[in-house]
Amino acid sequence: MVNVLTIIDFDPERLVGEPQRLLELLTRVGSSLPGIRSAHAGATLPRALNGGRLMWRLSFGSEAACSACCHSMLWQTQIAPALGPDRGLSVDTVQYRADFADSSPGRNREGIWRCLVFSVDHDAAGGDVRRLETDLLLMPRYVSSIRNWSLGRVVSARGRRPWTHVWEQEFDEVAGLEGEYMVHPIHWGLVDGWFDPECPQRIVDPFLIHAAFAIRDAVIA
Repeated sequence: MVNVLTIIDFDPERLVGEPQRLLELLTRVGSSLPGIRSAHAGATLPRALNGGRLMWRLSFGSEAACSACCHSMLWQTQIAPALGPDRGLSVDTVQYRADFADSSPGRNREGIWRCLVFSVDHDAAGGDVRRLETDLLLMPRYVSSIRNWSLGRVVSARGRRPWTHVWEQEFDEVAGLEGEYMVHPIHWGLVDGWFDPECPQRIVDPFLIHAAFAIRDAVIA
C-alpha cells in the first residue's frame, strides 16, 4: 500500500472561492483516477500547524500504480494544472508506505482524520529513529480515542521540508485528539521528547505539519 498526501495552502488574494473550487475538483476527480484504491479530500480544521487550507489523501496498491496514475492523461489534464505553481499555491506532497497500521471495518464511520507529517534530522542515528517509531506505535495501546492509525516512512516528498514520516490517526471527534491524545502521559512523558527542542533526545525538525479534516467514513484502511 502506498499513499500520497497533499497539503495545499493559498495566496491570501485567492482565498475567495478558490479553496472550495479546488476541493470540489479534487473530490470529483480523485475517485476516477486510474489505479486508485481510495481518495479523500477535505478542508483543514482549525488549530492546525502548517496544515494549509485543504488536504488530499490518495491510496494505491503499489508504487507502480501511483506512478502510472501521475503520468495518466486524467492527472496531466485535470490535477497537474490545478496544482501548478501559477495558481498561487503552496503545496507539500508526500508519498509514503503504511509500514505499520491497524484498521477494522468496525471502525469505519464518520469522525476526523489527523496527520502529523515530520522530518527527522538527516544525521539522526538509525537506532534513535527506530526508537522514535517504537514510541509512537505505543500510543494506540494506551490512548483509547485513537481509532484506525498508520505510521509510514516517506518514499518521496516535495515542499517545505525533506519530510520523512507520516503518523496518522482517526478519531470519533476533535475532542479525542485535542483531549486524551494530547494530554495523555505517554504523549508528553515519552513521545514528546523526540520533538521538543529543549530535550536532549530531540531528532525531529521543529517545523512539522499537524492537521485534520472531517471524514464520513474511514480513510485509513
